[in-house]
Amino acid sequence: MSKRMVAELQRYVAGLVDEHKVPGLAVGICDADSVLWCAGFGCTRADGDVAISAETMFSVQSCSKMYTATAVMLAVQDGLVELDAPVPRYLPEFRVNSSFEKRPERLITLRHLLSHTAGFTHEAPVGSNYRIGRASFETHCRSICDTWLRFPVGERYEYSNLGIDLAGYILQRRSGMPFHEYVRRELLAPLGLQRTTFDAKMIRRDTSRATGHSRGYTRLPVRIPVIAAGGLYTTAEDACRYIQFHLRGGESLLSPELLQEMYAGQQYGLGIAIADANGVPVRGHGGGGFGFLSDMYWAPTENLGVVVLTNSTDHPLQWQLTTEIFSRILGGSSPPPEPAPAKPVAPEISGEVDGPWNREYAIHVGSVRDGTARLRKENGALFFDHWGGETVRLQQHRPGLYISTTGEVLDLTTTPPTYANIRLHELKPAK
Repeated sequence: MSKRMVAELQRYVAGLVDEHKVPGLAVGICDADSVLWCAGFGCTRADGDVAISAETMFSVQSCSKMYTATAVMLAVQDGLVELDAPVPRYLPEFRVNSSFEKRPERLITLRHLLSHTAGFTHEAPVGSNYRIGRASFETHCRSICDTWLRFPVGERYEYSNLGIDLAGYILQRRSGMPFHEYVRRELLAPLGLQRTTFDAKMIRRDTSRATGHSRGYTRLPVRIPVIAAGGLYTTAEDACRYIQFHLRGGESLLSPELLQEMYAGQQYGLGIAIADANGVPVRGHGGGGFGFLSDMYWAPTENLGVVVLTNSTDHPLQWQLTTEIFSRILGGSSPPPEPAPAKPVAPEISGEVDGPWNREYAIHVGSVRDGTARLRKENGALFFDHWGGETVRLQQHRPGLYISTTGEVLDLTTTPPTYANIRLHELKPAK
């Protein structure tokens, strides 16, 4: 990269940070041989004076999935686990509910977990984006046994935290050490990533880490139970070094054959998203939540990697800035919208239903209402108006348990009731 290009990017990114009032942002650009540019903008918190640098730690949320998947592949290489062995081989107690097949857990493999094809819903009953709590990683993973699959095992791709967390839990059980310690020993330490960790204690002790910001929230958690799927903190420089591991073909750490397994897929491989940055094929991952948005992508054919880390969710810069950097360095037009998974075609459901209808529910994240949902009966059919704006039709599976056209489950037998394992707080009718 030329000095002129660096100066142009410096001005461009600084302008975006001011325009969108982002508290802090770090950028990294690398090729296989060197880190070409790393820079920080803004501060670690909106009301603070600690400047962001290339060594500031950020939560990267779902970018964590790449690191977990890489650690699993290292375990496969060492013979600790097998990609196509059923999950109960490693977790004999594991069960999961399904309206499609008996004992579906016997069909689910690590390959399904890493590729989001096991059929899991997105949230677990214990420890989720909607209810953080103080549950351990182990308790969170064990609660997955109480969930319902959205579709038959292996039928299609459907993004979920649960499969990645289960994969991480398998590493913990098989290795006999905490998940974060296994990843540190097998992946992070060999790559020299000293400012990258899943360890919540290490993260809390760090005085220069970024604090997450999200509109409507005064305090956001540092430690979350969704560790393997979203608990990693890293820096722009360390993120570039992880990308270099991929650009160098696994270096001497992971075999090229297993690395290629991670990339196999049209839309998503094993912990790796397959995308397009303005006509250039890229691999990597994005992440967002709890006050952070991040992108880590590399273009293997162009030998270029880009990292964007921010400590705010109230801006459009995540994919926009990443793609713009690829465009400016490689040439091209304006960036396309961020890739999104295609929605499956909903099956037709019919039949009479019974139960308590026409109720409204609030959805809470912490103490903040995040949305409102409504359960209603119309022409003999039951509908659920989702807080995200989607309406789904429900079919009774058994008394008090209903399955939607998208495969999610409404459970009215629990107190409070849940939809997709998210607690519903009933709103009293206005007087």
